[in-house]
Amino acid sequence: MEIKSQVVDQVIALAGLAQAVRVVQHLAWKGQTNPTDFKAVVSSLLRIEASSAAAVYDGSFEVSSGLRIISHQIDPNHQDKDPEFVNMVIHVMALQQQFNKNKRLMDILTSQISELSLEYGDFEFYNDDSKFEKLLEHCSSAYKLTLSKLSNRIQVKGDPKYLKQPHIQAQVRAALLAAIRACFLWRQSGGSRWHFLFKKKDLLNTAKYLLNNPIRE
Repeated sequence: MEIKSQVVDQVIALAGLAQAVRVVQHLAWKGQTNPTDFKAVVSSLLRIEASSAAAVYDGSFEVSSGLRIISHQIDPNHQDKDPEFVNMVIHVMALQQQFNKNKRLMDILTSQISELSLEYGDFEFYNDDSKFEKLLEHCSSAYKLTLSKLSNRIQVKGDPKYLKQPHIQAQVRAALLAAIRACFLWRQSGGSRWHFLFKKKDLLNTAKYLLNNPIRE
């Protein structure tokens, strides 16, 4: 199968978005999530000089969960549909578009992310849970300083006993920030809402290919 590099980037960006949104769902409803999936999407925030979406996620293997999710959601023959997931993806994409028009908040977030990249760019948090928790707190703070200021806020559904906990709230904001990062990558690689109407087959075939043939950067 011949796959185009641009479509690969689009699909990996979508996978990053899907994985981040699923992390939010798990945190909101279960109070926990897969730490490997979580670290993979949060690490995308630190690779600010990456040349492609694939490079941002260190290839496609780290977003395998996201690839499976979008394969299930895009495939018309698959019965495992999640309306809540789709609704959150739509809201995240809308928030990213609104945020992209606010230069002042964009500049603030760029500065925040640059600082995070300098402090955590060694990726030692992969093997140090305490460092990862600190990174999540900093990501949450960056989200509150910027994306929380927009009128089009994301309403996260879940179990109140988890959503009321400050550390869960911080983790959710960090995951949402990673989802916004993925949206930027999706747009930068040429992705648009029209792809879900006219390019769905290409997206699905590429996602399935990457699941069977993961790439490394």
